[in-house]
Formats: sequence, structure tokens, C-alpha cells
Amino acid sequence: MEDDSEFVVPSKEAVRSPLSDSLPTDGDAVICRIREIERTVIDSEGMIESRDIDGSVEILNPSTVDRIWGVSLHLDGTNLTSMDEDVIKLREIQPDSSHLTRYTANPEPLLSIREIIDSEPVRDDFPSISLPYTNEPHPVKVRIEVENVGSESLIDIEIVRSIPLEWEFTPDLGYSISEDALIWKIPRLEVNEVKSLDLEPKINISSTQTIGSGEISATYRSPGLLSTLVPTSLRASTRHVSYVTATEGERPGEWGCVCSFENASSFSLTMESASMEVVGREEPLLSISGMREVVRPMAKWESQSVPYASNERPRFTQRIQSSVAPAIDIGSTGSVILRSKSLPIVDARVEKGYARSRIRSYTEDVVQTKMKIENVGSATINLLRMVDDLPPIFEKVKLSDISVEIGSRAVDMENMRLDIVDGRTLTVEEVAGHGHTIQLLIGTTSPIALQPGEVLTIRYPATASDPAATGVPIGSPCRADLSSERHGPVITRECVKIPAISVVTQRREVRTGKSIFPGPELGQHEIRLLFTNTSDTPLEDVTILDSIALEFEMLSSEVSVTTGRIIEVNHSSSKNDRSEIHRWGVGRVECGESIEVVALIESEDLSADPEAEGSLGAEFGEEAEVEPNLPKWFGEDGEWIHGIEENLEVPVPVCAVCGGDIPSGGLICVNCAETSAHESVASEEEE
Repeated sequence: MEDDSEFVVPSKEAVRSPLSDSLPTDGDAVICRIREIERTVIDSEGMIESRDIDGSVEILNPSTVDRIWGVSLHLDGTNLTSMDEDVIKLREIQPDSSHLTRYTANPEPLLSIREIIDSEPVRDDFPSISLPYTNEPHPVKVRIEVENVGSESLIDIEIVRSIPLEWEFTPDLGYSISEDALIWKIPRLEVNEVKSLDLEPKINISSTQTIGSGEISATYRSPGLLSTLVPTSLRASTRHVSYVTATEGERPGEWGCVCSFENASSFSLTMESASMEVVGREEPLLSISGMREVVRPMAKWESQSVPYASNERPRFTQRIQSSVAPAIDIGSTGSVILRSKSLPIVDARVEKGYARSRIRSYTEDVVQTKMKIENVGSATINLLRMVDDLPPIFEKVKLSDISVEIGSRAVDMENMRLDIVDGRTLTVEEVAGHGHTIQLLIGTTSPIALQPGEVLTIRYPATASDPAATGVPIGSPCRADLSSERHGPVITRECVKIPAISVVTQRREVRTGKSIFPGPELGQHEIRLLFTNTSDTPLEDVTILDSIALEFEMLSSEVSVTTGRIIEVNHSSSKNDRSEIHRWGVGRVECGESIEVVALIESEDLSADPEAEGSLGAEFGEEAEVEPNLPKWFGEDGEWIHGIEENLEVPVPVCAVCGGDIPSGGLICVNCAETSAHESVASEEEE
């Protein structure tokens, strides 16, 4: 697993102080104590959210009896801190007291920490963080890496990883587990050393809400400083006595001179130089420089005796430079917090429907097909593979026929790939080789970015050129394989309900007839026209026609229905050179229904033949549906789920008892469930 998103810094060179970090074995020492504390927070993307470095320089007088004065501390590297000067000068520090100087800095860190999570361990190429919505605990791989990027060894490193409720870790010797935390301790981490802890936890996924990975905090100690601050010199004075002892020998005028230094304090003093001179003489009797002579408390240092000859009474003086023995005590502590990552959940709802549930046999037809993929998870879906069974009644689909949209945003054809496979793969009971399988890959060149709550819609026309009757409805399932990351987990979702399509045979049969009888008056004739619909379906836009010779005039006409229903009749007429044509528009005629037209005609020419013009029969339009041709889906227990016109979506389920709202995955509402349970308990009590 590799992940470059975490916070990583380059290592730096160590900067050493010339001052000793050990205390004198005898006596006290003036102590320079420097402490720096790091508090860093790194966000889930590996970027620094906040970082504070607080430092303090403390000069301590540990003696309980002696004060020190003329204190001066020289520092290098103050330009990278908030300190104004590189020298701290103090007039004096009383016994058992100290002086504190605070500052801030912004140096490079000493410890780098990162966590790499791979939610699809079987693919080791690139780590992923999306999770599939599943009922089973999902295994993941986690690696925690810590690296010493400073210039000093780090000690007492402790990494504490919080354990969210959804996570399960198994115990191991490499770490310990408390109720809600995993603790990993590292005694020592050398410069540039990297240590890692590999874990294989499981995550319980109970909803589509994002799951936190858990916050990680690391603490450490270091004998060095985070900043480039370096103490170079620490000087202080305390009680001491220096003098010259001049002893005249047996011979007058010959002197033996000794320079003495007495430490009158509880400190260890370091002699740096000593000189002994005769007043009025330029050349010193004794001159020693570069000394590192340590004089213990209440101890005395003496030089070798230096001879000096003079007949006069010489006056001697001495110069001794000393300082309280210094010691440094530096160190850093730090805490680095790595914020919890949010692991999104991949889930989707897939729906499919046809615009109609029936088509006519041996008649070319086009049925609009619509599939909807709704992102009901919390992860962005970027890659989608749609598998759709195409029944054998339909021809193959071309990529140019397919449109894909996310809301108002269309997906380019270049970002899709279509494969048509012979045979249906999702319908097990179908004979192999019948029909085809549509395999549509969306997101081939760039992520489709289907955000949570958005819906991707696939539309294509299913063309039936010469379908034979199916006898029973054909199911046409589909399936979607989805992922958020190219190397992340893939989930499979089938359509919630399987749409049904039927090829039906609708036989058309009609009976028309015309009869003429003598009328009630001389020259009158009664015409009876009959239209009977014996088709399998009702007929729309039925018009009954008749033609009479121009010698006749139509006096009246009546239209009746055998079923007794009242219909609206539209009677019109038109003439040509030979006859007058009459039209009775009666609209829809149901199956088995007859329409009779009784008309009375009259002619002044008694020799005119009423049968000179024959019957013109009837005109009718398209077959009408016995029931609306709406979308239909297979339901449970042989029941059908019907849609509504111009809406291919599966209807929202309702309670099977009262018709009210039901919870997701349920069959009846909460109230009806409680009522049923109460009635069941009451029935048991009666028994």
C-alpha cells in the first residue's frame, strides 16, 4: 500500500551545543534549561490544521546559600524564534531561584505519522477508502507509520488510535487494546528510522452514513530541540577570594610569589585565566590562559612559586578570571494528532421499466426503456457497469440509441462502452442463445461523479420488428455494478422489481349489414344498418356509412346500442354526381356490442329504386385496450405491480392492509403490525 497524502517532512542535521549537559560531581552549577513543546493537528487529508511550538529558557541557581551575579547566556538560532535578542543578561539570581524567558517558534517537526487505509485489500495496487453497503463485516487493511524526521533520537513514543463502534480489532502482541483505543508503544526511534504497524480489522456497516476511521494521537520525548536554538555560552560569578602570597627568602630582596584562588561558595568554579604582576612593571610574573581548572566548593588553587628579586619593597597584584560551572538541560516533548478520516458508503437503488406492458404480435413497434440508478449511499459513484437482459422479441441496441443523463447533465458517448452478448445472462430459465445481454460501461475515460442523492437515467428504444405472441409476460431484469474508486470495492445491485412485457395477438372481426323495408307512406323506405364488433378488443372511431340515390331524401335517422348505453352520434352527409353519402360517427364500440342505425328515406318518383346504391359498410380506427396499457412489474405471490401513464418508475409500496406508508423493506405499516401482534396475543390467551 502506498499513500502520499499524509504529512511527511524532510530530516534535518543535528546542531550541538558546546556546553556540557552533565552536572559537576562536586558542587553546584548554574543550569540553563530549555524546553520546547509541540502541539500539531493534521487533518484527514494530511494537511496541517494547526501547529504550536512553545519554548522556554530557564536559568537556575540551584544553590541554597549563594547567589550568582553577572549572568549572561548567549544563544544561536534566535532569528527563527520570537526572541528579540541572542543574549540574556541578568544582574543576579538569588539562591534557589531562576529566571524564565518564553518564546515561540515554527521549526520543522521531529515526528511524522500517517495512516493508510485500504478498503479493498484484494487489490494491492492503490489503497481505497470507500466501503460497500453489506450485512457482513467488511475486512480492511490499516497501516500506521511513524518516522523520525528530526536530528535526535526519539524515545517513549506512544501511539493511541481511537476505535469507533463500527470497528473490530483482534488482540496482538504488538499492541494493546483498551475499551475504545488501540495503544502502540515504541521505546526508541532513531534518526530517519521508520516503524509501521499493520492491522486487519473488520468494519460493521449498518447504514449508508459515513464511518469515521478514528483519531490517532502520538506523543514523544526528545533529548534535542525542535528549533535551531543553541546555547553557546553561559557565565556567572559568585563568592570567591584571590590573592598573592609573597615570601622573602633567606637572602634579602629575593621573593617567592604564589597566586592563590579560594572558592568560597557551594558552586564548582571554572578558572579560565590567571596572572600575577608587580605594580609598576609591565611584564607579568605569571600569565596563564585557556585554563579549564575546576575548583570545588571551599577548595583552593595555588600557582607554582615564581621568584622575583628586588631590593625595594615590591607590591604584588593578581588577576583571575573564573565562572560558575555551567550545565545545560534541553529537551522536547510533542503530541501529533491525526484527524479521523470519513469512509463513505457505496450503495444504490436500481429501477427499470417499460413505457408499456403489451405490444401487438407481428407488428413493428418501439417501446421506450428507462433505467434509473439512484445514489442512496454517502460515496460518490464514479464507475458504473449496467447489465441488462434484452428479451428475444427486441432487436440489438446500438450505442447511438442510448442516452445517459445525471439530472440535466448528459454523459458523453466517449465516456461509455457498449458490448452486446448473445443470450440473456440474468434470466436463468431462458434458453441459452435467446435474446441478448446489454453490457454498458459508464465512466471509461473520466469519473461520472454521481453524487449522493443524484439519479443517473439510462434511456433507449427497444425495437420489435416482427414479434410473435409470447403467451405469458416476459421478465426483463437488470443489474448494476458500481464503485466509487477505480481500485475500490464494487457493489452489485439488481433492479428492485422486474418489468414485464407481453406480445399479444389482438384479432379484429366486425359484421356489417344493410336491409331495406317499405316505409309507412307511399314512396317511403326504411333502411336498417347494423355494425357488430366481434373483435378481441374494443374499436375506436367507428363510423357507419350508407349511400342513397339522389332521387331520395333522408327524412330521419336513429342510432341504438344493443347494450343500452347512451352514445354521442355525429351525423353528416355529402353528395356526388350519383348519390348522397351519410356518415354516422359513433366513437368507441366495445367487444360484442352492436350498433343499429334506422333511417327513413322518401322519393317523389315512385319508380326510384332504393337499392340502386349499395351499402358502404363501416370505418373504424385503432383497437382500444380492454385495460390501460401501462407499465407492469412482477410482484410477489403472482400479484402484479402496475405503474401510471408517462411514469416508468416502480410505485412507492404501501401497506397491504390499510394503504398507508410503510417502513423500508416492510410489507405493512407499524400500526397494522402492532394491531396484528395484539390480536395474536389475545387469541393465544383465549385458547
